[in-house]
Amino acid sequence: MDRATYLKEIVAAYQAEVWGEAIFSTLADHATNEQELEIWKTLTRLEATMRQRLIPLLERHGLNTSPDEEQRRLGQERGKTRVAAGFPATIKSMTEALPPFLSRYAQLEAEGPLEDRNELTALNAHEIALYEFARRALAGGGRDSLAPIRAFLNK
Repeated sequence: MDRATYLKEIVAAYQAEVWGEAIFSTLADHATNEQELEIWKTLTRLEATMRQRLIPLLERHGLNTSPDEEQRRLGQERGKTRVAAGFPATIKSMTEALPPFLSRYAQLEAEGPLEDRNELTALNAHEIALYEFARRALAGGGRDSLAPIRAFLNK
């Protein structure tokens, strides 16, 4: 991966965390029960944590670390759409939407510069945890579905 593409990808990853954080925060604001509230707040924390962990990576490359307000707005809109669809449909949509991110972040981890390995490994691991959560939740795992997220956050 050439440098320009790499830099574009890490900025996109950072802004995807802004977007994801806004989605999950919006879902938390509209949770219909305590279990959903716990799930959406935990996922909001996951995205916020990952965004913060990417800041040193962007700074090392002289990139802007300001959250893109348009991504935040789009995330809030997506969250509202997902609220209307309901919890099961939202979880199902996650299992369908996450695989391209899994591929992209695995590629970034494999091809990124060695000095960026810590952040890229965390980025990939966080996406794997999110996907594993969604798979477990879709299978009816409830709060136990959060185990991969909690394990990531406790590292």
